[in-house]
Amino acid sequence: MLKSHKYWLGLFWLVAIFVLPLPLVMTLAQGLDGTINQFALFGSQIGIIAYVWMLFAIVVAEKPKWLDRLIGLPEMYFAHGILGLGAILLAIWHKILLQAVGLVKITGLLSVVIFIAVACYSIFFMSAWLTGRSLILRRFKARLEKIFRYETSLWIHRLNVVATLLVFAHVVLIDFIRAIGPFMFWFYLYSAFTAITYLYMHGLKPHFSKKGMLISRQKLADGVTELTVKMKRRWRFRPGDYVFMAFPDIKGMDDMHPFSILHYDRREHLLTFAIRNWGDFTAKIDAVPIKSRIKIDGSYGRLFEAVNEKKAKDLIFIGSGVGSVPLISLTTALLNKRKITFIRIASQRQDLIYEDFLQQLAVDYPNFTYRSQIGRLSQEQVEHLAKTDAFYLVGGSSQMMKGTMGMLLKVGIKRQQMYGEKFSF
Repeated sequence: MLKSHKYWLGLFWLVAIFVLPLPLVMTLAQGLDGTINQFALFGSQIGIIAYVWMLFAIVVAEKPKWLDRLIGLPEMYFAHGILGLGAILLAIWHKILLQAVGLVKITGLLSVVIFIAVACYSIFFMSAWLTGRSLILRRFKARLEKIFRYETSLWIHRLNVVATLLVFAHVVLIDFIRAIGPFMFWFYLYSAFTAITYLYMHGLKPHFSKKGMLISRQKLADGVTELTVKMKRRWRFRPGDYVFMAFPDIKGMDDMHPFSILHYDRREHLLTFAIRNWGDFTAKIDAVPIKSRIKIDGSYGRLFEAVNEKKAKDLIFIGSGVGSVPLISLTTALLNKRKITFIRIASQRQDLIYEDFLQQLAVDYPNFTYRSQIGRLSQEQVEHLAKTDAFYLVGGSSQMMKGTMGMLLKVGIKRQQMYGEKFSF
């Protein structure tokens, strides 16, 4: 993990877990001092910590771009999941410790039930943490996704907002809590900030999305399609970044999905993508009519920052499948600036897209070395790649990245010498 990235990530977790809940925890304790026993106070405090964590998880899920540049979207989504799960566990503990009646009880119970149901669904369908560890579960998930499509999953996940509103009502309905002025100030402030952020991201921001039009589509290989999008105006897209893209006029393709940028032509305002057709959204890519309208949110990503933070080091890229697309983007941007070794692996020859292009670059640029092969890298091959003065970027599936980084660690490459963004969202 990079030094600056590690610093910001550590600060992020410190603020999320301890700093943000502190004003509400302290004002609640002061307001309830002498009115209830310590057991009941503790139960109330863990309940409010759960609420703050859930609010924070909702804000993080809206992908603040400034936060993405500091810690990365994969880490943000990981925090969203961990904080959400932690909030649920604290909410259950809160319910066990304290008893309520009437609407207070009903709103609290309903929120916990919804949180638990959505969490179970999300862990299986919207996270690679579980399915990435079991081939059987991945196959089972693939079958179920024919019923529970990506758009369906998004709407189910948004039930977390409904549950959070129920928690808001749960607190406001408690008379002696509502009477604590300083606590309610912070409670309303946090709630209002989250509500405004959510409404802006889902109500106003879509109207300001970057606009484009599909002008070209061609098949690169079985299951891989290249799209070229003409943007209405010039934007800043950096090498190695990805965007969220939607086709607003096509049913079932009007929700945003993430795709890595292969190339951006600033002069012609052209964005190029290489997309694998393996999900319910991407399976329809080949049928999208030319001149279809496109909405784009982004770009996002930390690969470019990661490279710039290691300016003095040679670069070694290890890519697999479409996971090599951001690495190709970085390669073309850095050819005259850095010494690059690019190793690419694939399960079959046709998956080595842009192979001729990369081989020609290796001929034209003496500071660029390129090799490709069918099949995984062996531990012996990784040993030959090991350089203490190099920086490694790895791109591919979660399983490929985990395995490759594990082999690099075994040969003495430190975590701060490698980086990769897991495309599991």
